[in-house]
Amino acid sequence: MTTSQLQIEQIRVSDLKPHPANPRVHPKKQIRQIAESIKAFGFRMPVIIDQNNQLICGHARIEACKLLGQEQVPAVRVTDLDETQIRGLMIADNRLTEISIWDDQLLGEHLKVLSELDLEFDIECIGFDYGEIEQRISQLELSIDQGSPSGHERSDELPNELPISPVTKVGDHWTLGEHRILCGDSTDPASYKRILGDAHAAMVFTDPPYNLPARSIGQVCKEDHGDFAMGSGEMSPEEFTAFLGSVMKQLCAFSVHGSIHYLFMDWRHMSEMLAAGNAHYSELKNLCVWVKDRAGMGSFYRSQHELVFVFKHGEAPHRNHFKLGEHGRTRSNIWSYPSVRSLNPAEGDPDGDALKLHPTIKPVRLIEDAILDCSRRGEIVLDPFLGSGSTLIACEKTRRHCVGIELSPRYVDVAITRWQLWTGREAVHEATGRTFNQLAEEASDD
Repeated sequence: MTTSQLQIEQIRVSDLKPHPANPRVHPKKQIRQIAESIKAFGFRMPVIIDQNNQLICGHARIEACKLLGQEQVPAVRVTDLDETQIRGLMIADNRLTEISIWDDQLLGEHLKVLSELDLEFDIECIGFDYGEIEQRISQLELSIDQGSPSGHERSDELPNELPISPVTKVGDHWTLGEHRILCGDSTDPASYKRILGDAHAAMVFTDPPYNLPARSIGQVCKEDHGDFAMGSGEMSPEEFTAFLGSVMKQLCAFSVHGSIHYLFMDWRHMSEMLAAGNAHYSELKNLCVWVKDRAGMGSFYRSQHELVFVFKHGEAPHRNHFKLGEHGRTRSNIWSYPSVRSLNPAEGDPDGDALKLHPTIKPVRLIEDAILDCSRRGEIVLDPFLGSGSTLIACEKTRRHCVGIELSPRYVDVAITRWQLWTGREAVHEATGRTFNQLAEEASDD
């Protein structure tokens, strides 16, 4: 039989018989992926059968069709091969595709394009787990960045100075490329409705106040920031638990089921965090510990860590893109990252200058890694206590959309200025359409 004589027929799935000598084993995960691929792209490649309706090539696709309830498939019937040739074809059909290799750059470019589109299908149906997709895109972008003569090297960099009086006013809504910031109250559902509309976050990453005065938190800092607007030691344990719970209620209402929520807290208020979390979340997935390279304040043992409570919202499956290091990213619940003071040493000052604009800054790389663990490109990462904007910068670097709420106008200014410094772009005031720099200049002239 020549190629021109091949004829495609439609045959009932129930009439097909697997070959008893098929040497290929297909895991359930692969069958599910093939099923999703068929749903997305259709059944585009006929199976090959013999004159007795016995499968030669296409066993996995037929199992996927059974999973989908598909009744008929296209088939090519082969009648001119003997049993020896059939055995050879079964092996060759599988083995010869294994010998080819990927062009990593071209594959990365394809994956990058797909990951940034609003697809009508799940990108994992192409056969790659999202963790590997992210890794391949990151490698592609790293090779591009390394070949570029310019570029930003320090995502933790902070502006040298800000306007004396904040540009931002309570209630202001800013657009920063694909990101949004609202200067408002994170306990108020109206804040979330205004900035999110009908959208829902795929992940939450935030550093709520610890119910401690600013001077007693974190590293030694020469600047007097003043206390936070709320959660600065004025609350009783019961009041602080209720405060955290009021925020968690909104985080759950405005995030998708199965989303992972990362919330920082110090050791003094573990019980309040757990009490509030247990009342609003379906599960405490883990407790991660940020281990710093240097100790901060403390009397009975100096503090060199912060706790990260990892909660899950709802009963839907959660995202896990690292999978015990399967795709090259080995993660544990010990997070070893330098303190921001170490990342931004001021000239001639070993204590650094990173804390001059905010007392509890988190390193961008720490947040980046958490974002890569449990979200996808183009999805929303919600931070209801945006602070200095480290989550914003991490989202910019990982191609997520940051939606941030911050009550302090000064800290909104810090986040905006930091983003502008990193990207070279300008934030736009939603109500007036004017840029942050324009409003800052007008304020300085008054």
